[in-house]
Amino acid sequence: MKKARLIEQVIDTHASHLIVGEETVDSIIHMHPQIEAELRAELEALKWLGSVKTSLEPRPGFIAASSNRLVKQLASNQASVAWEQISDRVTVRQLLLKFAVPLIIITILVLFINSLILTARLSIPGDPFYSIKLLSEGIHLAVTRDPIDKAALYTDFSRERTTEFVELVLNGKYEELPAASARLENEIIAALHSINYLKNRGLPGELSETLELKETLVNEISMLSALKGSSPPAAYNGMDLAIQVSQEGLRALR
Repeated sequence: MKKARLIEQVIDTHASHLIVGEETVDSIIHMHPQIEAELRAELEALKWLGSVKTSLEPRPGFIAASSNRLVKQLASNQASVAWEQISDRVTVRQLLLKFAVPLIIITILVLFINSLILTARLSIPGDPFYSIKLLSEGIHLAVTRDPIDKAALYTDFSRERTTEFVELVLNGKYEELPAASARLENEIIAALHSINYLKNRGLPGELSETLELKETLVNEISMLSALKGSSPPAAYNGMDLAIQVSQEGLRALR
């Protein structure tokens, strides 16, 4: 969420300067290298939208010049030529609008979807977009066929659940801890099954995923044990459940 707010602040600060050419995408990213990957796409899209808007604005004096030229051509019995020229310009402008407007709409939708995905990715249980995060993870698993890649995903999701749990404790959302413990347990079980599948089939990746999952669980136990001393009694039950399922996961890996 902090990164999303930082991107929004950077866009608000530099948007007008970027559109008029006072700043460039690279110069802005140079000031915020820590969010280059997410920021570049937003800035490139903003710059493109600004250029499209500029190209659609009629040049200064367009109407007055057209009127004077039309009067002169009418006076010299060339009215038909003048109307053809005006018609051609209207047609070109209509074509520009016909193609530019859908492109602008599509670009805005893409930016909105990217922002939505980023917000969901940073959410924790209880946040409005957390269900979208879980749905995205489910889709990612469904389209992943390679068992090695799938094992890596399960390990990543287990680490994500442990991170979410710690954030819930730090944010004081103790009512979410029991459900978060259950999700953590499910992810650990899925990761263990996936690692066993690699082991039974003699596929590579079993050792690396085992070590990574073990490190994740050890860190979770250590972190929650340290936090428990400064947490209120209302958090104990959920934290104990998370510590317990993490310890059971470690025993299964031995």
